[in-house]
Amino acid sequence: TAAVSKARLATLVATEEFPIKASLSPKATTAAVIKSNTVEGGLQVITRDCTSSFVSLKFAVAGGSSAETASTRGSANLLATAAFAGNTNRSGVELVHHLESVGASFHAYADKEKIVYDVKVLADQAESAIAAVVNAIALPPRAGYVLDELKDVAQLEYNKFAANPSAQLRELVQEAAFGEGSPLGASRFTGSLKKLSAAQALEFRSAQFVRGNVVIAANGISQERLGAVLGKTVDEIPAGAAWNTSALPFVGSDVKVRADLDGVSRVGLAFPVPAGEAGKPYAVLNALLAAKLSSQKQCASSFLDTFRQNSLFGVEMAGQASGVAQQLEAVVAELKNIAAQCPSIDAVKQKLTLEYFLALEGTCSTEKLLCAHLRGLNAQSVGDLRSVTPASVSAAAAASLKANPAYAVLGATAGTPSYAAVVNMLN
Repeated sequence: TAAVSKARLATLVATEEFPIKASLSPKATTAAVIKSNTVEGGLQVITRDCTSSFVSLKFAVAGGSSAETASTRGSANLLATAAFAGNTNRSGVELVHHLESVGASFHAYADKEKIVYDVKVLADQAESAIAAVVNAIALPPRAGYVLDELKDVAQLEYNKFAANPSAQLRELVQEAAFGEGSPLGASRFTGSLKKLSAAQALEFRSAQFVRGNVVIAANGISQERLGAVLGKTVDEIPAGAAWNTSALPFVGSDVKVRADLDGVSRVGLAFPVPAGEAGKPYAVLNALLAAKLSSQKQCASSFLDTFRQNSLFGVEMAGQASGVAQQLEAVVAELKNIAAQCPSIDAVKQKLTLEYFLALEGTCSTEKLLCAHLRGLNAQSVGDLRSVTPASVSAAAAASLKANPAYAVLGATAGTPSYAAVVNMLN
């Protein structure tokens, strides 16, 4: 029968060599090499040279929304939207067509500290893509109307923010941490794009898009190969010094904003994180708090916000006013427990270290390279937490309890703890 035939065919034994003889010569892998350099005019480059079939790059113009003035609010978001809209040398259609013709994947975004052109391309097409993006950064849009026509597109980011209470709460926490109106305390979405003129946005661009303010992070390409391309193109970017990024003090305060969130109170509580190696125990502490909140099935999560000169960690929670007060008490109680005696952290720090290396060696490589470089840290070691000790995590918890916290409430504010009450919890 057919069934028997199939069974017999499945058990036939090969009696001669398969006729196709494939020559297998896999490419030998080499250890990744991370190098940083400053090229002519102050442009900074950090590369991770490794065995890869593609190259990923982030071209960062330091000075995002935190570099804006009252008259240029919204410029960073608008310029990110216009990143591939062309310039005085090449139209947007021509630029996009060129990048697509070499198979590149590309987009742009802005945050408080930078405007980023993100590009991925096959390794053998890297030079062409790099030259095109450098030219896009070097020259402004061919006319002001290009920016005016893109305002509706840029407004979409504002609309997403307006519909995201969690993102709004984080901005309020940062305001409470660094002060209202400070570069890091002001929201990225303050101001109105309708009031921003093209001339004001171009004024901001002229001040920020200079050689000393550009950092390129690249994975899958050597420093020498990238340098050869930049040697031919870097002069296109106007000369200029880096934007001043002096550290802002963590002031610690409270912000409460009443909003209609169907009776829900969203609460954030954050603490300062020291720079460099001293900040590593706080990453472990943050993970311990997250695990505790998860085990208690709390409607809460922890976060770690990293900036160029400052960082903060904390928790955000949501619920009825009485419920979030209890959640705050639980978080503070856990901080006190850790300060008194830190639990075993071996599994936590191993997991966090693994996650970092997976990101550094994966699709998030340029993000990790760029973040470490902007903070003046070694990209290979900044996420390696294996040297963190329980004593240092306990010390981090104790320091947090003594700090002036950043405390924010969004939604129903009545009945939520006052700032004085939160400080009293911590003592």
